[in-house]
Formats: sequence, C-alpha cells, structure tokens
Amino acid sequence: MNFIQHRWKIFCNYIIDNRKTIIVNYLIFLVSITILLIIDLVCKHTLFDSNNLGSIKHENWLFGIRSVKNEGLTFLPFLKANDILLTFFNFVIITSCIILIIFLKSHWFAVFIGFIFSGALGNTIDRLAFGYVRDIIYLPWADNGTFNFADTDVIIGCIGTIITMLTIYIRRKD
Repeated sequence: MNFIQHRWKIFCNYIIDNRKTIIVNYLIFLVSITILLIIDLVCKHTLFDSNNLGSIKHENWLFGIRSVKNEGLTFLPFLKANDILLTFFNFVIITSCIILIIFLKSHWFAVFIGFIFSGALGNTIDRLAFGYVRDIIYLPWADNGTFNFADTDVIIGCIGTIITMLTIYIRRKD
C-alpha cells in the first residue's frame, strides 16, 4: 500500500508542477477535436449520398467524391462495425488520447493527438449512428479504396506525432 500511496503522491505533485502546460495542452486538444470533428461530420453529411452508393459525384485529377458504406476497419478488414473488438479498439484509442495529454510537454503533441482522437471519434459516431462509416473521398490516380476526413485525421495525427517525437529526440541529442 505504501508503494501505491507514494506513486499517487508523485503523480499529484507532477500535476501541480505542470498544471499550466497540462491545461494549455487540453485546451489545444479540445479546440483541435472540435474543429476537425465539425469538418468531418459536415463533409460526410453534405457529400454522402446513400441513394447513389458507388456512383461518382465529382472527379478531377487529384481526388474524387463517391459514397461508400464501410462496415469494417481499413487495416483490420475482418472487424465489422458492430464487432465488440472494434468498439474496444476505439475505446482504447480514445481513452489513451485523453490520458496521454497529461504527460506531454510539447503543445504539438496535443494538436496531433487531437487529430487522432477526432478521427477515431468521427468514425465511431458514424458506426453508432448508422452501423457503418460513411466514406466519400478517393484518389483517381491511385484508386485503392474510399476514405473520409476522419481517416486523414488519424494518418496526419500519427505522422505528426512521429515527426514531433523525432524532433524532440534529435534536439536532446545535440
């Protein structure tokens, strides 16, 4: 019991000593989530057409718009929208993001964790509301599937987090 009390005291002191950074990071995190989630949900609401699934709504050399119901997860295709494992996976991502903010010193981490969180949350909202994710964007020059704004949030968040970690690591080496 002494060990747990000691660790709890260390954690509480950490929170007190870093409260300003933690508060700023949570504010950055919440603003990022709000903006990105609104963009994702508005794009899906505006561009997704459940009456014309698979039909191309717009296409140019860079990107195209078509409505596709995605009932799985891109990198784990055996999971389906109502699968308990997928729900657990999303819960772990979302919970980890919320807790991780406490321990991050860089505000950039808060931004990129906000990207990951908003992407996971946007697709979770779709799964809960519709039983599938509304995918709307594809790349005509590399047509390997259809995705949505939330998917790009997760990818940008992961890349940004890695770049931030590498930058911090390189600066500490010098």
